[in-house]
Amino acid sequence: MNFIRRYWIAGLVICLMSIHAVIIGYVRAEATRVKIAASSEIPIGVYYVQSADKLWMSQLRVHLLVQPEQRLASKGLIEHHRWLIHEVVEEKLRQLDPALLEDAVLLEIKEQIKMAIEETLQEKIVERVVVNDRIDIPIHRFEYPLPDDLTRPEPIFTSAPAEAPSGPVPTSQPPAESDAE
Repeated sequence: MNFIRRYWIAGLVICLMSIHAVIIGYVRAEATRVKIAASSEIPIGVYYVQSADKLWMSQLRVHLLVQPEQRLASKGLIEHHRWLIHEVVEEKLRQLDPALLEDAVLLEIKEQIKMAIEETLQEKIVERVVVNDRIDIPIHRFEYPLPDDLTRPEPIFTSAPAEAPSGPVPTSQPPAESDAE
């Protein structure tokens, strides 16, 4: 009993340290598992394709599926050429036959997008093209958001004042004395 009275605090500290080590080990193991199991799908944007009869538009959300072991390098390359890829995909969708939208799986459209991206990047990093959130919107209800952030110029910050004061410039002369005194 005397032993327990002397060393109960040390035992409590060792018990708390053991629990802490188990929790930290579990969190690190889960973080490693999540890092390995991270998605290899990279979103590249939303695109609109007009139908052959020009009465409706199809909205397509496009993702690229890359090899899991090259996920970070591929994502960096795609982000580096983001606007070039966006332009190439839009051009390819405008050049395609609108009748291809009749296909529920969009196989030909996916293959054309994949070939266009591989030609642009000059690397074969794309395993598959995934198109989801396909929405057919009638033209009379179609509201395309204006890209206001792209048309507005960026502000230029300087240390000089923005504008010179307008109106008469104040002088440092004292007011004239009146003769009433």
